[in-house]
Amino acid sequence: MQNTPSVVFIRESEQQMSSSGCCGRLSGDFRHESGGRPVFAERRAIMERMGPLYRRIRERFDSGVEINVVDPRNLPSLLYLLVRDFRRYAVPPAEAFRTLFRLPVSGLLVNGRLLSRNGWPCEEEVVEILDVLLAAPPGRIAETSFPETSS
Repeated sequence: MQNTPSVVFIRESEQQMSSSGCCGRLSGDFRHESGGRPVFAERRAIMERMGPLYRRIRERFDSGVEINVVDPRNLPSLLYLLVRDFRRYAVPPAEAFRTLFRLPVSGLLVNGRLLSRNGWPCEEEVVEILDVLLAAPPGRIAETSFPETSS
């Protein structure tokens, strides 16, 4: 069992991922149309809303919490992280399958458990959950549970 909490942010990258042959690829986090508007404005908005939560976790816990940011279209990486965390934190099989079949385009997982879907939870909620997980006795972090947030 692992004693370092794992946080996985799921959010789309601000770039075209398909039909990106040599003539039509749009890429880069800051691609803009001629009027200065972002080409992928909805993804940019999701990224900007995620930023404060990401920074808060990084600043508060530094290397005490493992943080990964994964695009939901990057299935190999996402599935690897999920299966790893399901095993590492002893997520019950029924909950693991529920998580796999409810994967959001944007969401937050903590220790292999889906904390929020299609949005970002309150920073204080996440900090409180991570504090509880970090206070768990060595080898007992997998036994610590928490509810899915309202987001």
